[in-house]
Amino acid sequence: MAEITRHQLGALLLSALRDRGLGARDLFEGRQEPLSWFFRAVAYDQSELDILESGALDALHAPSAMIELVIDEMALGLANIGIEGLGTYLAASAVPRHDAVPGHEAPEPLAALELDGEVMLGYVHIDVAPPALWLDERESNPSRNDALATRLSRVAQEVGAVSDTVEVHIEGALDPGGGWTDPTENVRPAGVAVHFTFDIPLADTGKRELAAIFARAADGARDAVEGMRSVFRGDHE
Repeated sequence: MAEITRHQLGALLLSALRDRGLGARDLFEGRQEPLSWFFRAVAYDQSELDILESGALDALHAPSAMIELVIDEMALGLANIGIEGLGTYLAASAVPRHDAVPGHEAPEPLAALELDGEVMLGYVHIDVAPPALWLDERESNPSRNDALATRLSRVAQEVGAVSDTVEVHIEGALDPGGGWTDPTENVRPAGVAVHFTFDIPLADTGKRELAAIFARAADGARDAVEGMRSVFRGDHE
């Protein structure tokens, strides 16, 4: 893998979003213990982001995608220096082979070190949610709540085909003993989101592979934003 910096990772992801008509704001990066670096941004359809940044906040009623890129910094360093580079940090010592038989030819040396295919360089997490106003305007209607959950699940299934993990989150204020579709309860969704995760393997991941993963993530964000819009548009029809 060619040397990749954290700045390049963030730039590649933002470029993938721009290529699909999504603009990003509220860019933020930081570290989590012990060796985790993250980059976050909120993505909107670019035309709607232009409205937002013009100051016309009251005119903006659009779904958004919270994008989080999480990188294992130890894995990133290992990807850059490779196994041979890692060897410069280690001291070799002779380790006897327990399967050697006296009087017989010595067995072949132990296999060389290689990157574990299950180790992740990082992940891209995407949470797509409607604006709070759309939830505030909804009536507390059990049948409409059930229909909303069904439509969100369909969007998640369709868009989630390009992701490694997909989840639907629906939160509401429930009275004791109540349920989501209980006709005796008044439940209004207080939080709605569709969550996607895209894995970034450590082994065999270079700039081209990163660009392909970020492209899939950007496709998912764009399609989920439009899916969220269609779900709530249908909710008012």
